[in-house]
Amino acid sequence: MSLNPTSFILGGAGRDAQRTLLNIDGRFVRIHRIGAPPPGLNRQKIDGVGDERVTFVLLHGIGLSSTYMTPLAEELAEYGEVFIMDLPGAASLPPPEDPLSIAGFAALVDAAMRLNGIADPILVGHSMGAQIVVELMARRPEHFRRACLIGPPVNAAERNPPVVVFNYLKSAVFEDVELVRVATLSYLRSAGHWVMKTLPTMMNYPIEGRMALVGDQARVMILHGEHDYLVPTEWANYLADQAAQATCVQIPGAAHSTIYSDDDDVAKAAVALLTEAELEARA
Repeated sequence: MSLNPTSFILGGAGRDAQRTLLNIDGRFVRIHRIGAPPPGLNRQKIDGVGDERVTFVLLHGIGLSSTYMTPLAEELAEYGEVFIMDLPGAASLPPPEDPLSIAGFAALVDAAMRLNGIADPILVGHSMGAQIVVELMARRPEHFRRACLIGPPVNAAERNPPVVVFNYLKSAVFEDVELVRVATLSYLRSAGHWVMKTLPTMMNYPIEGRMALVGDQARVMILHGEHDYLVPTEWANYLADQAAQATCVQIPGAAHSTIYSDDDDVAKAAVALLTEAELEARA
């Protein structure tokens, strides 16, 4: 694994942020850190298990970027540091030559967290980002123990492109207009051919089987919208049943992009995963 930071910029929307562009084994990711202590990379005081530090790690969906996670990040920053990643091929980042598997994405995220001293995060993933979160927890169940999965795809009974596209369009009717604008801009900035190469990986990821490998002590919140036809109630409940400590919550009136349009509900779910010591440290 190689580490080649190529930029470091101070400043961000609404709140000071640190941004770093990393080259990890030839794959570029962009890190946004809100509330991080300087110098940003390789800090001496890491976020370890059992301490009072809190780090929320946010992972976006396919073709999207960190932009639509900003409202949620602003809310979570009241409780701890927020660590958001733009994955390869997103937000004008160059895509790798070969498509990444969900395990490949998870390895990149894991490496970026290690490099930034994050050892005990609360993982928050939307859509494909939720798949990456599950893969992280399945690969290292003793390490990753808290997560929010927002709209985790794909329903095992509907893993074919026409059905997925149809359900996505049905859900889109109920999406916030501003979210549609933000998502469209993100899709335009993403490498279109990379998205198409990545789509089969997302479509065929056996998330239900990987959920069964999440540690027995792991606490998982599954959130899905009332009008999320990609993630119907039956599917969300089935996923929750695969883990020992998973809770499923339906958000009334919401669609697939709950993480943006109902960021208050997502923030509450993520904050509910804090320990008493972490909450007391925020008081």
